[in-house]
Amino acid sequence: MSQNTEVTGAELLERVRALGPKLIERRAETEKNGAVPVETIQEMQEAGLFRVLQPKRWGGYELHPNDYFNIEIELAKYCPSTGWVYGVLGVHAWQLAVFADEAQQEVWGDDDSTLISSSYMPVGKVQHAEGGYMLSGRWGFSSGSNHCDWVFLGAFVPPKEEGQRPDMRTFLVKKGEYHIEQNWDVSGLRGTSSNDIVINEPVFIPEHRTHRFADG
Repeated sequence: MSQNTEVTGAELLERVRALGPKLIERRAETEKNGAVPVETIQEMQEAGLFRVLQPKRWGGYELHPNDYFNIEIELAKYCPSTGWVYGVLGVHAWQLAVFADEAQQEVWGDDDSTLISSSYMPVGKVQHAEGGYMLSGRWGFSSGSNHCDWVFLGAFVPPKEEGQRPDMRTFLVKKGEYHIEQNWDVSGLRGTSSNDIVINEPVFIPEHRTHRFADG
């Protein structure tokens, strides 16, 4: 559900500080389980932290990027993995806002608190298809993906004609079109659940669920 869009960065920082003791208490659990607890994500949602860069039309706050950075830094004081996951997921509301309105409707139309993970490394395999593309591949280090219903994935679209340059794009892929391979086993930031995203069989991604990187 949409929230009151009139809030300041200072107010959000106070909400983070109020969460601090719980984050410290759960820090060992976060590292042991290799993921930020569901309860923590829910409390961050209730505090409106993921709405900092989200458009107001979707219940967001449209605050300055510095407010987003300050929240990330404050969270990391209590739990580094939680701060990392927020830093990754929190910026995706801004990125979705540059996609076509149809894509925004698909993600936020029924639930404007829906989260998106990412792996921008352009390793996807792409084929042209009518109205869009066929996408497959494996992408690493998708932090916080276990809490998300969508993912941004990077890939180069091959040129249609000889002599043209490949077209680097971000593809917006919904849950069910990919699976998460639980292979994050490291010595630091274990709680970020930075697992692989895998699409074994090519899936169709319509044009409106892609965003082209600007030249230059």
